[in-house]
This record gives sequence, C-alpha cells and structure tokens, in this order.
Amino acid sequence: MKKTILTTMMMGLMLIGFAQRQLSVNDYFVTPQLAEEITSAKVEDLRANNPAELIRVNYTMFNTAVVTSKLWDGNLQQMGTLEQYLPKGMTYLEEDIIQKGYVNPYKWNLPQDDYRYNVFKLRRNGYYVVVLPKVTFEERLNALLHQYGF
Repeated sequence: MKKTILTTMMMGLMLIGFAQRQLSVNDYFVTPQLAEEITSAKVEDLRANNPAELIRVNYTMFNTAVVTSKLWDGNLQQMGTLEQYLPKGMTYLEEDIIQKGYVNPYKWNLPQDDYRYNVFKLRRNGYYVVVLPKVTFEERLNALLHQYGF
C-alpha cells in the first residue's frame, strides 16, 4: 500500500513539474523586427489560430543566419562573401547586418547545408554570417516548439 501511495505521489510531482516547464503561447515574445516580414495583424492572427507557425516564422528569421565575429573549429564550409548571394535589385549595408546580428532568410536566399555550417565572409574584417545546418536548426526549433506544447 505504501508503495502505491508513494508511486502515485511521485507521478503527481512529475506531472506538476512537466506542466510548470511548459510555456504559454500568450507569453511568447514576438520581436518587433518581424514586421519586416508580416504585419502585426498577421502576428495576432497566427497567435490566435496557428501559434506554432508564429513561433516557427519568428525563430527562422532570427536564427537561420547569424552574425559572428569569431569562428570555431568544426564542421564549417566556406561559401565566399555575402555579396555573392545578394538578391537581384537589393542593396544592403554591412553595418546594419552587423548591428542586427542576423540576415533575414526570407529576403536572402543563403544556401543551407544539411549537416555543415555555411560561412559567408563580410567585407568588414573579422565578421561572418553563419547559416546553421538544417539538422541543427530543426533540432533547436523543435525543442522550442516543445517548450510551448507543440
């Protein structure tokens, strides 16, 4: 009898702990820069009707291609300069990219490898844009979605 009660109590505590770790979609912070891609009305529509897609769009925008000033040893693939991948008719300022800390993947068509980090050199010495591998990106996105119960 004691084992049954103890087991039941342990299961209850585990469930309470799991419920406390899950975050509410209503508390999900959408960055103001997302307005580059979608309107605030669309953001609220997604929050109400498809919150997983809202999280996906927001995460994709800021975590696909990030700016770094230091490269690491590992599975890196040098892709040349960022300018080589500039969409036709588009202009940009490197200072803006460095200040923002990311490149908008909805505007730029930077290649994404399945398993390697693609590295694009900026003209300003010591700065790079790194595109996460598809596998790493999906793992991180899925972990974030899981936090919100998706």
